[in-house]
Amino acid sequence: MLQLFSPPLPTLVAAGQNTFDIGQSHINRNKIGVFDLLVVTEGRLHMGEDDQQFQVSRGDTLILYPDRHHFSISPCDQITHFFWFHFTASKGWQDLMTSKPFQYGEKATEESRNVFVESPFGITLPQYCKLSNLETIDHLCSKIISSEHESIYTGEWQRQILFQQLLQELSTHTKLANSMPAFAVAEKAAIYLRKNYAQKITYEDLGHALRFHPNHIARCMIQAFGCTPIEYINKIRIDQAKILLVSTDWSTDRISEVCGFTQSAYFSRVFKKLEKLSPSQFRKQYVGNIL
Repeated sequence: MLQLFSPPLPTLVAAGQNTFDIGQSHINRNKIGVFDLLVVTEGRLHMGEDDQQFQVSRGDTLILYPDRHHFSISPCDQITHFFWFHFTASKGWQDLMTSKPFQYGEKATEESRNVFVESPFGITLPQYCKLSNLETIDHLCSKIISSEHESIYTGEWQRQILFQQLLQELSTHTKLANSMPAFAVAEKAAIYLRKNYAQKITYEDLGHALRFHPNHIARCMIQAFGCTPIEYINKIRIDQAKILLVSTDWSTDRISEVCGFTQSAYFSRVFKKLEKLSPSQFRKQYVGNIL
């Protein structure tokens, strides 16, 4: 599994498609500085990356890393068609086989305390997998290639949007539950918590909703996000509270209640722990400058 850090979103640099005859091979390259995403629609590519080997057949996708040596293990033994996409992740990336996943809600900095600064997040993709939605992926790949020849004003913008859709399809429809079960459980828990953050939620409620033991859900979230369900939902609630502190004149008690905290004192403690400021101090940063 591969994790890209955003924002900004990954950027498509170049795209194309090739059809190899029997006996042709993928080019041998070393540390090219961009990701190389391959989507095979017919035939098979025999690829190597450092000491790993991949048989990339029809319906398979492979992402070759920018800092490694990739090459053809052997020539194609059948006519092979594939799409290729070179892209960058300027914020950074990591291989989840060797690194811990992005931790949601890291220690606050002066910049992160600003409610108008976007929150960082990770995009998790399979490096190599069998696609469960080849028809959709094939259609998106073709649209990305054809969009290159559209309007000079909107063509590149459209191409980048389509590429984000392609990454989203790879992220959500590649049998993630089979390849990384813990990530699938953590994703379901995160969706549930984001949807219900304003309600009182117990570990038993979460377990009942997901049909897993609460301890198992907690272990999966720690593995996937580096935090427990309580830490995750508290970060969601504090993010919502920051918006309300800036955009309304509501009391902190009311904001605390609306955001799902059962006690105002606990809300203040969590807020100060994450933001290094009390709710009232945070609000004064903005309302104090209003004339």
